[in-house]
Amino acid sequence: MGWYVWDGKEERFVTAERPPRDPQLTKALEEGLAIRLADAGDRGKIFEFRKEAIETEPDIWHPEEMDLDGFRRILEGWDPAAYPNDFVLVADLDGKIIGVLQLNVSYRILENGPSAWVEDIFVLKRFRGYGVGSRLMESAKRLAVEKGCRSLNLLVDPNNLAGRSFYRHLGFEITDTGWAILKLDPAKAGGR
Repeated sequence: MGWYVWDGKEERFVTAERPPRDPQLTKALEEGLAIRLADAGDRGKIFEFRKEAIETEPDIWHPEEMDLDGFRRILEGWDPAAYPNDFVLVADLDGKIIGVLQLNVSYRILENGPSAWVEDIFVLKRFRGYGVGSRLMESAKRLAVEKGCRSLNLLVDPNNLAGRSFYRHLGFEITDTGWAILKLDPAKAGGR
């Protein structure tokens, strides 16, 4: 899998040398990383995650996404129980959220049943390349299968070389327009 970084000057992803892995961080992730569903009690941690994401990579965010006061207001109103088909998975390292994946499950008549869509996935920059994103995606895949989904879908910008490489590595088929699909077998969850 290639390594890509965002070049703010060029406003595109460029190939780069993969940074060396930190052995202490590798060990910490092996021992302390948990992938779990977020709940309303995680609001503060999710806010801190978003704040760090913006501070460490300001070039990749749209101006409206950088409004932390607006994001705080949205988070304060977020009640996972009010959205039973939306799931927020977090990568929690000893109480700190270092990655987030939002999954939506919907019934698709033309697809003969439910399918799942990854709406967002983001891992803080210093934790990339350690398998955090892969673990989030594996958890999303398991959850989708449990819900009887026949596919896991997402959209990836054709210019997002890092994302396209990552999703292909996970087995997704990606169209020229950026639709990525991973076929699932809901029978593996006990059949539905």
